[in-house]
Amino acid sequence: MFIEFHHVRKRFDYIAPYPATARAQSFLTSITNRPNTGNTDPPLDPDPAVPLSPRPRGGEALKESPLSLSPKLAGGAAATVFALSLNACGGSSGDGTKTASEPKQTFAAGTTMARIQQRGKIIIGVKFDQPLFGLKDSVSGKLGGFDIEIARMLAKDITGSADNVTFVEAVTKNREAFIQQGKVDAIIATYAVTDKRKAVVGFAGPYFDTGIAIMVRKDDFSIIKGADLNGKAVCTTSGARAADQLPKVAPTAKIIQFATYSECAQALKKKHVQAVVTGETILLGVVAQNKDQFKMADSYIDAEQDAIGFAKTDTAFHDFLTTFLKKIEANGEWKRAYDATIGTEKKGLGTPPKITL
Repeated sequence: MFIEFHHVRKRFDYIAPYPATARAQSFLTSITNRPNTGNTDPPLDPDPAVPLSPRPRGGEALKESPLSLSPKLAGGAAATVFALSLNACGGSSGDGTKTASEPKQTFAAGTTMARIQQRGKIIIGVKFDQPLFGLKDSVSGKLGGFDIEIARMLAKDITGSADNVTFVEAVTKNREAFIQQGKVDAIIATYAVTDKRKAVVGFAGPYFDTGIAIMVRKDDFSIIKGADLNGKAVCTTSGARAADQLPKVAPTAKIIQFATYSECAQALKKKHVQAVVTGETILLGVVAQNKDQFKMADSYIDAEQDAIGFAKTDTAFHDFLTTFLKKIEANGEWKRAYDATIGTEKKGLGTPPKITL
């Protein structure tokens, strides 16, 4: 880029020490080091804390220079150089570090989205113990899985960065309470939609179609369908939909409930129970980590859908979440998250559901 100034009479007497690239700084230096024409006007924006460039002695006035700037042009040129230096730095801050990503959209004051932007982070309840969906690495402490990816996409959509999210462990029995108590902005934790839950929390989605499935030990060939669970000890988690549906297909099954699915898996390994019943998506992750011990039965007990949970009366947030889910399904982000997580264990699915809630 070439910058040319014409018909100018005065030099920069002072330029504030803005950060700049080497090229921009060189341009500033070439201007500020030119001698004064003898003008006694006060310097531009004087600051006692920053020494001014020395003036020439009396009688040392020079001829007009094409690079000498009048105070009016000097201000414009300084602003131009400052803007160029920022562009060259790629939006960096004065200390050379990159500034945080800015949100691409604004929201009406008082909405959940606006409060999240003001806070700088979204708070989302997720599972910490479910492979493929929400699993916390015991060494690094990092979370991974399909639900985690959806949560990061949501954080980016509201705040401008996928890193602006705080994850809170939300076990099955605590999900409604966490929403009602305001401990989280949303729940993305293999949260199956039921009429009972819809009475106390809101849902947006669904973002995943699945079903209630059965996991058994690999050497057990006695359980193929739901009716085969009659008279057997079956584990699920407190508050899970499976606990309500199981009696409909196996009335004499002995239901044992734990707080987490990892506890159910341990009970199955130790033969304290003969099956674990819950959402297929959850059991897929457990089987993936225990392929030599567990397997899936061939049929569902019932179909179900996973959705994002939030405060029941928050219609503005519901509308935003619906738009968000439609967007990530349309632009391929949903499919990429699926292929990197669930799709590694269950091929052939990967079709996002129709948003109906």
